[in-house]
Amino acid sequence: MKSIKMNSIKLFATALTVSSFMLVSCDNNKKEKTNVTKEILEIKDDINKEAAETEMKMEEDVKTRTYKMKDGTAIVYNLDAKGIAGFDDWSNFTIVNSELAQMRKSKFVTTSQRIKNMNFRMANLANTVPAWLKTEEVMEDVADVQKEYLELIEDPNASENEMKENLEELSEKFDDLKEELDEAVKEYTKINEDAIEEFNEEINKGKIDAALKEYNEEIKKLDEMLQKDK
Repeated sequence: MKSIKMNSIKLFATALTVSSFMLVSCDNNKKEKTNVTKEILEIKDDINKEAAETEMKMEEDVKTRTYKMKDGTAIVYNLDAKGIAGFDDWSNFTIVNSELAQMRKSKFVTTSQRIKNMNFRMANLANTVPAWLKTEEVMEDVADVQKEYLELIEDPNASENEMKENLEELSEKFDDLKEELDEAVKEYTKINEDAIEEFNEEINKGKIDAALKEYNEEIKKLDEMLQKDK
């Protein structure tokens, strides 16, 4: 009988030890899993932070391009990672672009006064577009930007979240304008390059009149891409 009791006690002790081991083991596994998850999240945060810093640095890296126009004058524009960033002969666009870029960095958390400070630039955005950029598409996008801005400032009682959402919509409209400007600049430079190429082909053959004719034929496409005044 005593032997049976001892065996029972041993079995109970063994079972208790195994159970304790399993509990400790499970607890350790949970802790280890939590630590691993925490490390993964920290690594992910670091990667996202580095990516954001890299993107910000790329945006700040502005390159200036100069292109000679058909009348001998030069157009000067700035490019960053997101495309057209400014023009020497369109300061209103350049300043608005800079302001919106700064607001984007702060996730559109800003003051109503800062938004109102863009009023003069926004109001004169359309009537200061350089002649060589006045395509129908560009002018339509400029009008959309101005309309979105008016809707933004016409609601002085908008909450912070509403103002943030409206700013995001304004930024999207401005990005549409920038895309159209990218296209206009590319088209403009391509037409000029094609005209010069045609001119050089004929001039190398000694055909001066033909060279001028080819050049003028190609350069006419510039007028075709511009919005005609009605």
